[in-house]
Amino acid sequence: MRLLYIGGRNLRDESIIMGKALFFDIDGTLVNFQGKMPVSTRNALRQIQKKGHKIVICSGRSLCQIYPWLLDMRFDGIIAASGAYVECDAQVIYEHHMDRKALIAARTLLELADACCAAQTKDGIVATESSKRRMVERFRSMGLKEDVADQVWKNMQVDEHFEQRCDIEKLNYFGSQMSVVEIQNQLSEYCDVTAMSFELPTDDSGEISSRGINKALGIQKYIEHVGIAREDTIAFGDGPNDFDMIEYVGTGVAMGNAMDALKKQADHVTMGIDDDGIEHALKELKLL
Repeated sequence: MRLLYIGGRNLRDESIIMGKALFFDIDGTLVNFQGKMPVSTRNALRQIQKKGHKIVICSGRSLCQIYPWLLDMRFDGIIAASGAYVECDAQVIYEHHMDRKALIAARTLLELADACCAAQTKDGIVATESSKRRMVERFRSMGLKEDVADQVWKNMQVDEHFEQRCDIEKLNYFGSQMSVVEIQNQLSEYCDVTAMSFELPTDDSGEISSRGINKALGIQKYIEHVGIAREDTIAFGDGPNDFDMIEYVGTGVAMGNAMDALKKQADHVTMGIDDDGIEHALKELKLL
């Protein structure tokens, strides 16, 4: 009898069929930019999980930035910091940290661009005093609710020499005098750069990861660990850091509120997040 590997357990039962793995971006996909998840999304996630499918967070946020109530929903896995950190069933299966050359190159360039910068770690956010002050002012000016804004900077630590640390997963920057393309061109030897995933993206803000570290890599690490085939993966996203995962998975779904370029790349385009987009897509894919 053939040995099947399902959900972390070896089962000698040919009647059991492997479920799919579904990967969800947070901001603009699971949760709107006011920090709210539609009731329909919450219910849909519970239903597909009960049917034996894996549900996995796949976010640019580091673990410490993910809403506690979202973690309480008991996802089967977490891909954080755009692929630099991967969990399966609360067990860490992959971690990557930026090397010193990349950090020094990025900080030097961002200072030339007059940008403020925050460094993400699993346990907190690190920034210089001046960058922290500028970022707090920026988020407040965006009109974010206090609880949403707190989730961004409540764990922020001041470190004037963060480029010397060995626990940095990725960098975020704001207020740059250089465009995202210029930053990418200057750092291409060490880093990948994408625009920041805001509701209204701007060219003065971005995310910097080690070269080759992205959500697609995180998905690859997860499915290799649990034994799910690439063709049985589905990803849902809306923003600039979702392109690689939408391309990598078996089925890529762009939210109705996603940027136009992502919609063109995706296999399916669903409704917007506040129009029950996740539930609608899962029904269209015949998972509900």
